[in-house]
Amino acid sequence: MEFLTGVYLFYILTTMYVAFLQLIVYFRIKKDFFEDPGKEFTPKLTVLIPAYNEEETIADTLKTVLACDYPKNKLEVMVIDDGSVDKTAQIVKRFKGVVLFSKKNSGKADSVNQGIKKAKGEFIMIIDADSYPNKDAFRELMKYFVDEKVGAATGTVMVGNKNTLLEKMQAMEYVLIAWTRKTLDAMQSVFVTPGALSAYRKSALEDVGYFDKSIMTEDIEIAWNLLRHNWKVRMSTRAQGYTTAPTKYRIWYNQRIRWNVGGFQTLTKHWKSLGKTDYNMFGVFVIPFFLSHLFISFSGFFVFSWVILSKLYNWLLFSSYSIQQSSAIVDISQINLLPSVFTYFAILIVFLFGFSIFYSLRTLKSAKIKIDFAFFMYSLVYLAAFPILLIISLYLWKRGYSKW
Repeated sequence: MEFLTGVYLFYILTTMYVAFLQLIVYFRIKKDFFEDPGKEFTPKLTVLIPAYNEEETIADTLKTVLACDYPKNKLEVMVIDDGSVDKTAQIVKRFKGVVLFSKKNSGKADSVNQGIKKAKGEFIMIIDADSYPNKDAFRELMKYFVDEKVGAATGTVMVGNKNTLLEKMQAMEYVLIAWTRKTLDAMQSVFVTPGALSAYRKSALEDVGYFDKSIMTEDIEIAWNLLRHNWKVRMSTRAQGYTTAPTKYRIWYNQRIRWNVGGFQTLTKHWKSLGKTDYNMFGVFVIPFFLSHLFISFSGFFVFSWVILSKLYNWLLFSSYSIQQSSAIVDISQINLLPSVFTYFAILIVFLFGFSIFYSLRTLKSAKIKIDFAFFMYSLVYLAAFPILLIISLYLWKRGYSKW
């Protein structure tokens, strides 16, 4: 029990540290949360849209990209058709000025790498085939590249489809992720450049060897790789866009398993950088921060599972004994209503997390998230599923899971 108490205490303190840190940073940058880097920067830009069987969304994505306000004489739009067997290629051919690069199916990372090598632009913008950037998103992102040390910049991605309960919960999750990522930006520790809206300096990609084809989450690994090579990775809250979230639980489950497995793969690849000061904040903060979230998920799940199961076990033993002795199954005198120090810690964590959700929704009002039934389901059920998904992902990763 002493070991369990130690784990629980460490879990509480780690969670409080992470929560307090993010809130402190948020209040520090609150006035500049939607900072404008300033100087316009519009170099030759190639927009790469990797697509595999995207006939239902590719047309809307292209319309959105072509409607952006980036100078048309400096914009190249290329769709990389990764061996689609539907009408993706035929639909792309209808759009004048869009370059279609068709190839055999080899995965997103390899497709993007081939597209980068064919791109004419000095900078690369990657957009998923089911994502829709705002009209000024490209201009806003490119402002960060005035700083020649910036190797990548990512925008604020929100969920466009918010009809079902699952979609609404994902919409809340994306807002909280964007809010958290901006606080990390203040610490020079943005470690994900999501495929829905991210830009890269082509020379930086060449410097780190492009996207790793062996990693299932290439958008996480490329950010880690850039940081490890001392490139800056920035995050813009002004550059916004929308993506199509999974509409079915099975698709959502497979996506999250892939994200988690890719995270484990990335951690394994860059593990040796932990604690090293040669890479700015990467070794001394990014990796520890990533590990802290893994620890919080794993330890929290096992501690609370142990507490609940042990109480259930004791109740069953008590009930069995009571039945044998023909006494009351429920003994009110056995109910302890006096809170322990751990109870106060747990309540504090709930409040801290609640503040984070509150400020993220209040700050990113453009996401148009309502506090309704979906909000409570997200807080009570959706988040509780993540430790379980992590455990499943860890098991699959150890068994060589490679389903893309």
